[in-house]
Amino acid sequence: MKLHARPLSAEAFSEFGEVIAHRGNERRYYFPLKSEEDLGQAFWVTKVTEAISFPFEISQMERHPHSDQAFFPLSGQRMLIVVCPTLADGGPDLSDLRAFVSEPGQGILYHRNVWHSGMSVLDLPSEFVVTMAMERSAADTDIFLPLDKPFHVDFKELV
Repeated sequence: MKLHARPLSAEAFSEFGEVIAHRGNERRYYFPLKSEEDLGQAFWVTKVTEAISFPFEISQMERHPHSDQAFFPLSGQRMLIVVCPTLADGGPDLSDLRAFVSEPGQGILYHRNVWHSGMSVLDLPSEFVVTMAMERSAADTDIFLPLDKPFHVDFKELV
């Protein structure tokens, strides 16, 4: 299967989360992070050392059952975002995959339980502030699902 990524927009991504960018005329635009009440908020910086090129293979999806997860780029890098809805049985609906490429400076917030691919960036250097709720003893903070058939994502840059 081949999937074509499109530019990231708040409207197109709204089913899966928030695009982190200022909106409106007020000085501050708040993004509520949702998590189960018994979990603490974790906040860290992550570094991605390799940039991807297209076509790019996705062989695994993941979700976080207890918390939203947000990525704030520190260096203006673009990222590939691949998401899909959840089936009634809790698995990913791979028949409705969607792919986006962020603009420099856009971050994202995945809603709790949204199936998505791992962090993939198009530009280096690449560092992100990441925040989500976590409990160190929880075994299911991160759910990873290897795919039986990997798929490829392509993206044509607009000139």
